[in-house]
Amino acid sequence: MKSFHENPSVGLMLTFIGGMLDSYTYLRYQAFASAQTGNLVLAIIQGFDGQWASVGKKLLSTLCFFLGIFLAKYLIDLANQKKWFFWRLGVLYYEAVIFLLLTTQFFQPLHTIVIMLIAFTAAIQWISFDKINGLTYTNLFTTGNLKGMATNFYDYLKNHDPLAKKGFFHFSSVVTAFISGVVVAVFCYHLIGYQTTFIIALCFLALALSQTFFIWKFTRGANLFHKKTGNG
Repeated sequence: MKSFHENPSVGLMLTFIGGMLDSYTYLRYQAFASAQTGNLVLAIIQGFDGQWASVGKKLLSTLCFFLGIFLAKYLIDLANQKKWFFWRLGVLYYEAVIFLLLTTQFFQPLHTIVIMLIAFTAAIQWISFDKINGLTYTNLFTTGNLKGMATNFYDYLKNHDPLAKKGFFHFSSVVTAFISGVVVAVFCYHLIGYQTTFIIALCFLALALSQTFFIWKFTRGANLFHKKTGNG
């Protein structure tokens, strides 16, 4: 069985959500959930202007993003050691729960805490889901994906390499998913404001439930097959 996290539907949905995360957090908190380069540039600019509260929010976002990466790497090693094949499902359910909680009134005045939680969660997602059908991609920001799209397009035009053509369409679909997420988040934010996090939570929950069903169906089929071959 191919690992579910490399399924195109999973990768593209997470990239769509990644676009939603950055656009939503910037619109509401003037900070990025995952684009830490942007956060650091803005923090330096705002530091020169004496906007220390904004600087602190962005630096804490970067710190939590770093910690999320660290934890995700630990989880990968632990899962490999313990042979937890479907631990990434837990990541999806965790993300759904976090964004459902962020929809509540309790978190609305806690802007710094919210951006820290989202940055931490986004980093875990980024490290845990890094391939589609064996091809690398980034589900949180689009610079690397644009590079892959352009370089593969050039290689295909120059050498007519079928692998480059495949790579071009791979990265094109990822970039399209990210931009679509940005557009949807902006539309939702202007329509329902902070409750956009509820839409994000529903996306995570739908993805987690669909992959749970997929894994259950595959496991059930595999068990039936083993019973038949064992009895035979």
